[in-house]
Amino acid sequence: MVAPQNPYRTAPGSVPPELAGRDSELGAARYAIAMTNAGAPAKPIVFTGLRGMGKTALLRQCVADARAAGGLAIVAEADKALRFADVMRRELAAALSGTESVPKRLASAIRRVAELLPKISYELPNDAGSVAISGDGVIDDDPTRSDSLEDVLLMLNEQLRHHDRFFVIAVDEVQESAAGDLLRIIRVVHKTAGTEQPILLLGAGLPNSPTVLRSARTYTERYAYLHLDLLSRAATIEAVDAPARRINVHWQPAAAERLYALSQGYPYFVQEFASAAWLAHHGDAITNADIDDVALGVQTMLDESIYSRQFAQISPREAIYVLALHRLGPGTHYSEEISSALRMAPSELGSVRSQLVKKDVLFAPSRGLTEFRLPLTNAYIDRHLEAITKRASLGENKLKQ
Repeated sequence: MVAPQNPYRTAPGSVPPELAGRDSELGAARYAIAMTNAGAPAKPIVFTGLRGMGKTALLRQCVADARAAGGLAIVAEADKALRFADVMRRELAAALSGTESVPKRLASAIRRVAELLPKISYELPNDAGSVAISGDGVIDDDPTRSDSLEDVLLMLNEQLRHHDRFFVIAVDEVQESAAGDLLRIIRVVHKTAGTEQPILLLGAGLPNSPTVLRSARTYTERYAYLHLDLLSRAATIEAVDAPARRINVHWQPAAAERLYALSQGYPYFVQEFASAAWLAHHGDAITNADIDDVALGVQTMLDESIYSRQFAQISPREAIYVLALHRLGPGTHYSEEISSALRMAPSELGSVRSQLVKKDVLFAPSRGLTEFRLPLTNAYIDRHLEAITKRASLGENKLKQ
């Protein structure tokens, strides 16, 4: 007998079968999609949170919902080295070659619009704009030309509305966006908000994404920023039990409670522990014994894959800083709290903090604030406290040097 397919999803960015605990965020996005489809402007929505909280999965679900409602969605994973025009060209080609039905007249209109996209663009220094090589190979630095990215976006939106479709732009990893492209997208969305042909902007990124957007345009402070945090106990249990029950397997209450204790509601960990327990189980129930069989192996794998690499790089001085932040407890803390705990001025710790940010141990969501870059880092430190403390002891006389 072939065992039922593992219902849990451990690949980064994959959409889990049950988006438990995210009903309000999904509801807000679906309302915005419905408003946009009806020709009414909706607030752009940006999901924020630390790594592994399910931002990308939620964004992908929203994109799927928009496409199911008849929208054309351009999805970009932001990268300062990648231009949005190139992403847009690829996404339009995929839409035309995909399985979804695109009327011939709309397909022709999309092809004409795609031909107007700049082939290569170069950002000029000091926010002076950009120059682009247009379709005919001529360098163009005239922002009034019709083949500028903003005009192409507006033309595409007009063609979609003419064929009773609507336009959604989805940007993942917002904090990594090239400044010029991000500004163009924001301006186009803002411009259409005053019409009956609005474009919807959806985004996902780290907690500093609002700061990145505000640096492009201050009015983005009025966007809807939906912060994703750890799942509650009830949502964690629903996330693992509901998919199993659909294929006639259930979680024994003690096993579900144990999974919550191990994962602490961190969505990435929830899927990893649940997937391993599924592979270990037999029959129609996942038991506490199944969790016992896999817990140590999964925890060791997670420690080594997402924490240990960064912590292996820290110096003794940095280990002292890490332990001070750890003693303050989970969450975001002011630099003054850490310096006070170490009886030093914040300026004396600036270089240590900067190095820890570069090594992906810390994250600075905004000026003067610090937190561990990955969720549950405090728990990792608890498990490895002896080794980190030993390293810190080698730098006790060097921190002020």
